[in-house]
Formats: sequence, structure tokens, C-alpha cells
Amino acid sequence: MRTHDLVTGTVIAALALCLSTTTAVAEPSCTAWMDQGDGTSWKECVNDDGSQHCYKISNAAGSTQYEVSCSS
Repeated sequence: MRTHDLVTGTVIAALALCLSTTTAVAEPSCTAWMDQGDGTSWKECVNDDGSQHCYKISNAAGSTQYEVSCSS
């Protein structure tokens, strides 16, 4: 019986830690990468405060995204 209580307590503590960690970090809401047909893709992200950020990346392997203006 003691082992069961210990396991149950450990599981509950681990779940509480996971929930507190995920709720403390706010991630922006982003679209999927959208292919532009010119060898690049872009995505748009909106933070919880409403601020908007857009990113562009080359479709070549190993490319790094960079922030661009969201206006068209």
C-alpha cells in the first residue's frame, strides 16, 4: 500500500510541475510556414498582447528564419 501511495504522489507532483511550467510560458500563436513560390516561405505570429511578427526563410536545407515586415 505504501508503494502505491508513493507512486501516486510522484505522478501527481510531476503533473503539477508540468502544468505550472506550461502555463507560465506564453507562446505566440503562429501560422504554418507558407510557401511563396519563389524559394522562400513565411509565417505570421501573434503574441498574447496582440503584437504581430512575421518571419521569412529560404526553403533550402539549413536556412535560418529572420523577421520581416508584416505589411504587404
